[in-house]
Amino acid sequence: MLIAAPAGGPYTARMPQRSITVRVPATTANLGPGFDTLGAALDWTILFHFTTLDEPAPPPPGPIERMAASAALTLYRHAARDSPTGLTVSTEGDVPVGRGLGVSASARIAGLLAADALMDGGHDPESLLPLALQLERHGDNAVPAMFGGIQIVVADEDHVEHVRLEPPDDLRLVLFIPEFSMPTEESRRKLPERLTRNQAVHNISRTAMLIAALTQHRYELLGTATEDVIHQPARATLFEPMYPIFQAARDAGALGVYLSGGGPTIAAFATERFDEIAGAMRERAAVHGVGGQTRLCTLSPTGAEVLDEA
Repeated sequence: MLIAAPAGGPYTARMPQRSITVRVPATTANLGPGFDTLGAALDWTILFHFTTLDEPAPPPPGPIERMAASAALTLYRHAARDSPTGLTVSTEGDVPVGRGLGVSASARIAGLLAADALMDGGHDPESLLPLALQLERHGDNAVPAMFGGIQIVVADEDHVEHVRLEPPDDLRLVLFIPEFSMPTEESRRKLPERLTRNQAVHNISRTAMLIAALTQHRYELLGTATEDVIHQPARATLFEPMYPIFQAARDAGALGVYLSGGGPTIAAFATERFDEIAGAMRERAAVHGVGGQTRLCTLSPTGAEVLDEA
């Protein structure tokens, strides 16, 4: 349990310089029908380097670095510990921001783990998770970023529960990452406020089938199991070529296709023909005037890791 800071907040104190590095995976959320409940870690990681200083430092220049620094300082406050006088954050990695790959969740997880290591706080990752969700709000990204694997997440205002599934080692994701960003909050505003019973049943049944398909290696079910009627149709109004790119991936051999998180990255499950699927998505996107890159990923069993201290 995190301890609330005393009234008036913590004060800053001069302390020796310390550095820590945290490696956090990018994530893919929803997996089609599992809106806000399913997510998975990818073998595509970001390194976050944190250094405490005994003199004030300006805020980090980049938004992701600022998120990581803010998360770190939040833990200092919640643990009622002296905040460092200065804190610098830098990153290494090429995971793009605003593409539906959970980079904001990765940054906040990195900040919490770094702060805990720097203050020798001894919090286990599970105890940090409620604070991570307060900061991030997207448990389907934050939980796999913290713990790795495929995660089933139930997140309410006052608690979170999650179950980990081991990712299949013979299944890959071919990602098409458009060159434009699609901010999550903007795309969420497009989502319907009410669902019909048929829509609810549609997504419940596909989510259950998706979990069965992944755990039992019933990959022939992934085409049906990744179908969604809740969030993808609404987001397609912001990304009109989405469904044509889906179809191109299927025609090239993809087992199932979905919009990663809030988009615009498109993820295609496959066990073979990776280059053909990637090429088909790029070509179909280009027909619609959309450029982008492709990347082949595995679903990673490894979550965030504190690597070293200097």
